[in-house]
Amino acid sequence: MGMQRPLPETDTDAEPFWKGAAQGKLMIQRCTACGQAQHYARPFCIKCRSAAVEMFEASGRGTVYSYTVIHRGPYDDIATPYVVALIRLEEGPTLLSHVIGCDPAGVTCDMAVEVSYQPITGEVLLPVFGPAQRAKAN
Repeated sequence: MGMQRPLPETDTDAEPFWKGAAQGKLMIQRCTACGQAQHYARPFCIKCRSAAVEMFEASGRGTVYSYTVIHRGPYDDIATPYVVALIRLEEGPTLLSHVIGCDPAGVTCDMAVEVSYQPITGEVLLPVFGPAQRAKAN
């Protein structure tokens, strides 16, 4: 018998991220002084230490930086096998998430992915990533 997956904390700095996710928006932070994008939200820029930070909607596109396939997970509500990955967003920051919508054996580093949202509760949506459906330019 496994455990139940814990719900995310929505403290002052994380609240805009989770409110955005509930609206289908991937919100990350940017420094208005130097332009550095960062995730997770903090009260200051990790590059220049400025307090001039704001939330903005990220593209939701990125690549798999690293991943692992979980074959025996601790949570009853996540069917195994599943993929936990570091996703490098186009904007620069890296997020820890799940890769869904494909065979776990088919996930590779540098694989193009895009965000979607998985309901955890009625109010909490979890940003997850699946293979990108990018249109090819002519």
